[in-house]
Order: sequence, then structure tokens, then C-alpha cells
Amino acid sequence: MKRILALLIACVMFASTTLCTYAAGSDQQEGSKSVTAEDIKKMEEEIARLTKQIKSLQNTIKASQQSGKPAAKSSGGGGGAYQQPDVYTKNNAVNYGGNVIAQGGHVEINGGRSNVTFKIAGANPGLLTQANSLAASLGGSLINCVTTSSPGASFSNAKVNFYCSGVQAGDNIAVYQIQGKNWVQLPTAEIRKDHVVVNMTKHGTIAFIRVPVLASVTG
Repeated sequence: MKRILALLIACVMFASTTLCTYAAGSDQQEGSKSVTAEDIKKMEEEIARLTKQIKSLQNTIKASQQSGKPAAKSSGGGGGAYQQPDVYTKNNAVNYGGNVIAQGGHVEINGGRSNVTFKIAGANPGLLTQANSLAASLGGSLINCVTTSSPGASFSNAKVNFYCSGVQAGDNIAVYQIQGKNWVQLPTAEIRKDHVVVNMTKHGTIAFIRVPVLASVTG
């Protein structure tokens, strides 16, 4: 593809050079046939045609280079879930706009330390849009939005330590969970460098939002 593009570019350059040389040569050589307006028009049309092909090929190459990026795949619950590259999937992490959230296990279940790991996945596009709207309404910015699960492990209360890249001690990070049709703020037990510890009573989709002022939530 790139070889064809290079060839077309060379053709345009050759056609342009030929047009200029031909025009200049006809002025300098006595008795030679002058370049007519029709000749110039034909050459310009050919250059325009080749230029159009170049742009089309450039778009094709750009699209093919982007085809390896993560794409959306269909998922239940409305919309497609974001499909992470293997490096994130293997590390139980989700990357959104350069902000990575991961969960490394040892979730405190019903007040006791355990070996349970909360599996996380990217939220579907519909909920992601809602989370961004929520963040904007709070005057903040969405860090990430993920959906949690823990196959084989149930709980009524869980204290979950999420790795959250870029978070600093003293940052105001609000965590909201979609419950029914409403976003409900969850209590944050701790916010420190690259970590947000959240108290949860159920699984679901949760949004991490950096806000100007962190409201107090107990529970």
C-alpha cells in the first residue's frame, strides 16, 4: 500500500515537473508548438486525479494502522463493553484516556481480609457517556469507569483497594455506582498516591471522578 502511495506521489511530481518544463521549453524554442490552454487543463486534471488517489490511499493506510487499536464488542445490558488490550486484561486493569484502574485482590469481605479479587472490565459506552455527564455536572472530570464482579464470592460489605494511576494524596476523588437508574456516591475509606479504597455493598458499574470538593459519605 505504501509503495503504491509513493508511486502515485512520484507521478504527481513528474506530471507537475513535465508541465512546467514543457511550458518553459516552448517559450525558449523557436518554431515549437506553444502549450495551449487545453494542454494545461488536461495536465491539471490528471494531477488532480492522481492527488485524489493519493488522499484516498492515505486515508486507507491511516485506517489500517488504527485497526489494531481496541474496539468495542457487543455486550448485554445495552451497548458494547470496551475490549482492553491483553496487557490490561491479564493484569485485571482498565485504561481510559491514559488513566489506569486495577484491582490486585485481598478485598476485605464482610470485615475480614480475604484472597478475593474483584474482576474489573470497561463500562459499556452508554454508561460511560452517563459517567462523563455526571462528572461534568459535578464540575469535575471522569478518571475511569469500570464494572466489577467476583465469581463465586458473595458479600454484603466489601472494602476494595483500587489502583488508580495519577491519584495523589489529598486529591478529591468521588466514586459513584449506578444503582437502578441513579448514580449513588459510595464511601471512600482512603485516598492515597495511586490508590482509592472504596466501600461497596454490591457489584456494578462504578465511576471514579476527580472533583473540586469531596462530599462526605458514610457507610
